[in-house]
Amino acid sequence: MRKAFFMFLLMFAENFCFSQSISGFHIPDSLQNKNADQLQKAYDRTFRIDNNKAEFYANVILSKGKKQKNNDLIYDGYYKLAHSKGLKSENGHPYADTLIRITQYVNTRDYPAKAHIIKGILFNYESRYGEALDQYVQAKKLAGKKNPDQFFYVKKLVGILKSATGEDQEALPLFLEYYQYEKEKMHTDKRDVKSYIGSIFSVANSYNKNKQYNNALPYIHLGIEECKKFNDYTHHPYLISSLGIANYYLKNYKESYNNHLLAEQKFKKNNDDWNLGITYYFLGKINGDLHKETEAVRYFTKSDSIFSVSKKFDPFMRNGYEFLIDYYKKKGDKENQLKFINKLVATDSFLTSSKQYLSKEIYKKYDTPALLEEKERLIDELNNKNSTLYFVLCGGVLVLGALFFLLIRNRRNAKHYKKQADHLLEKSRLMEASAVKIDPIAEKTKEQKAKNILPDKQLQDIKVKLEAFELNKDFLRKNITVDSLAKDFNSNRDYLSKSVNELKAKNFSQYLNELRINYIVEELNHNEKIRKYTIAAIADSIGYNNSESFSNAFRKITGTLPSYYIKLLQKQRVN
Repeated sequence: MRKAFFMFLLMFAENFCFSQSISGFHIPDSLQNKNADQLQKAYDRTFRIDNNKAEFYANVILSKGKKQKNNDLIYDGYYKLAHSKGLKSENGHPYADTLIRITQYVNTRDYPAKAHIIKGILFNYESRYGEALDQYVQAKKLAGKKNPDQFFYVKKLVGILKSATGEDQEALPLFLEYYQYEKEKMHTDKRDVKSYIGSIFSVANSYNKNKQYNNALPYIHLGIEECKKFNDYTHHPYLISSLGIANYYLKNYKESYNNHLLAEQKFKKNNDDWNLGITYYFLGKINGDLHKETEAVRYFTKSDSIFSVSKKFDPFMRNGYEFLIDYYKKKGDKENQLKFINKLVATDSFLTSSKQYLSKEIYKKYDTPALLEEKERLIDELNNKNSTLYFVLCGGVLVLGALFFLLIRNRRNAKHYKKQADHLLEKSRLMEASAVKIDPIAEKTKEQKAKNILPDKQLQDIKVKLEAFELNKDFLRKNITVDSLAKDFNSNRDYLSKSVNELKAKNFSQYLNELRINYIVEELNHNEKIRKYTIAAIADSIGYNNSESFSNAFRKITGTLPSYYIKLLQKQRVN
C-alpha cells in the first residue's frame, strides 16, 4: 500500500511539474481520433528526418496518454520527447528523468530498462561517456532475459561508446552481432525495419572508423537500398554521409563532394548540428586536397562555428584547426593564427578531460610544447602592436589555465620519453656488444614452455609457419589480421589466435605490434636514411595505416615515442 501511495504521489508530481512542457499544446482536430499505432507511424516517418515534427508527434502521444490516463502512452511520450530533444542538441534530460522516476517500480517488457537507455543516449550525445555507460549497464541488468531486443540494442550502444573513445576494433564485433540479430529478426513476425537499417548503418560506420572503406561500401549501399525497399528513410542521411566519408578516403573526390552536399541539406533541415559540422569538415578536407584553399578555409570555418555554438568537440576538427593555423601563418595573419591555436588547445583540453584519445593526443601534428612556444611568440608580437586587448578576448582566463596545465604535463611527459629513449638505445647497444639476439617475442622460461607448448601436431605446424612468417618479415605487410593470416596458414581464426597465445604468451595484436616495433628499432639503429623519413612514412613502411597507430604501438612497447628516439640517434651521430 505504501508503495502504491508513493507511486500515486510520483505520478501526480510528474504531471504537475511537466504540465508546462505541453502547456497550451492543442492536439489538432485531424489527430484527435488517431490511435496509438497511427501516431507511432507518424512519429517514425519524421524521426531523424524532421525532428521538429517528431517532437510534435511526441507531444501528441504524451497529451493523449495523460488525457486517457494511459500509462503506456505516457511512457512512450516522455521517451520520444527526450530523444527528439536530444537529437536537436536541446535538453531532453527532464523527460528522461521523469521517465526513470515514474517507471522505477513497473515491470513490463520495456520498462524500466528503456528509461535508462534513453538517459544513456542523451549522455552520449553530450560526450559524457562514463555516465552513459552507467545507464547502459543498469538497463542491461533490468532487461535481463525478458527482452532480447534491449539486450542486443545495449550491445550496439556500448559499441558506440567504444568508437567514441577510439576502441574501434573492439566496437566492430558488437555492431556485427547486433546486425545479425536484426537481420534474422526480419524473417519473423517481430521484424523491426528501422532497427534493421540502423544496424546496417552501424556496421558501415564502424568499418569507416576502422579505415576499412572498401568493406564499408557494401553495407552502405545495402542500407540505401533497404531504405528504398521499405520506404523508411530514418537513417538515409547518415548512410549518405558515410558514403561521402568512404569516398573521400578512397580519393573519389567528386562523388564524396556530391554525397556531402546532399547530406548537408538533410542535416540542415533536421537541425542536426553535430553531423552538419562533420559534413563541413569533410567538404573542407576535399577542397584542401584539391588545393582550393579559399573554399577549404570557408568550410573549416563553418565547421568550427557549429562546434563552437553547440559546445561540442569532435576529434575530426583537430585537423581542420591545423589547416587553418597553417593557412593564416602563410598569410601572415597572426591574429587568426593565434585564434585557432587557442581553439586547438581548448579542443585538446576537452578531449583529455573526457578521457578520449588519451594515448593519441601526444602525437598530433602540433605537438603541444611547440604549439605553446609558438603561441607565446605570437602573443609577444601582438603585444608589441598594442593588441593586448585582442589576446585577452581570445585567450581568456580559462584558456590560460588550460595552457598552464598542458605545459606542465607535457614537460613532464617529454622528460619521461627522453629518459626511456636513452634506456632503449643503451639496451640496443648492450645486445649488439654481446652479439646476442634476444627475441622478446619468443623469450620465455623453459618452465613456461614446458607448461604451455602442447604435443599437438597442428600447434607445431602453426609454430613452424609463424617462424617463417617472422623470418620472411611478412609482418611488414599492410592490413594483416588474424583472419587473413589464418587463411594463409590454412587454419581458422580461433585456432590461430589460441596458438599465438600459447606459443607467444600474448594476443595476436600484441604479437604483431612487437614484431614490427622490434624490427624498426633495429632499422633505425643502423640505417641513417630511415631516420630522415617522416613518422608517417616510417609507419607506412612497416605496415601501419597511419602515424598515430604506429606511435601508439611504439610507446607501449618501448616506453618512448619514435620522434624522441630518432632525435636521440641523430644527436648521438653528431656527437
